[in-house]
Amino acid sequence: MNNPTALETLVMLSAQEADAAAIILGKALAAREDAQQRLQMLQQLRAEYMQRLQGHVETGLTFAAYRNFQRFLDKIDEAIAGQAAIEAGAAAQAEQSRQHWQSKKREGQTWGLLVERAERDAQRKAAKQERKANDEFAARAALKRANAETY
Repeated sequence: MNNPTALETLVMLSAQEADAAAIILGKALAAREDAQQRLQMLQQLRAEYMQRLQGHVETGLTFAAYRNFQRFLDKIDEAIAGQAAIEAGAAAQAEQSRQHWQSKKREGQTWGLLVERAERDAQRKAAKQERKANDEFAARAALKRANAETY
């Protein structure tokens, strides 16, 4: 097998980088999805406890029990705020990973186009050399015929 040209080597390296970027993107998307699910779970938990609180308020609730509910809701709110920050960070990381992957993919396509262009140029050059060799052969043959006819 032929040794790869410098451009072909760059294409292979670029493909490996794009594959690595795709793996990182997959992990970032999974982390974002996990963070979103946790945030939704906390928000659902808060909504459930608000409904419980409303039900207890309607049926009668002591001040101490109300205060406990309120403290628990405050803790859930803190957890929601923290998880929202984690989710925002995961979303930003996922977007950054997507942009990096797209950049590596475009880079690979660019190297691929350069390889195709180099191959076309090499084919054109080979075809030109073949035409030149054929023309020289035809010219020699014509010269031989002309010389043969004169003698």
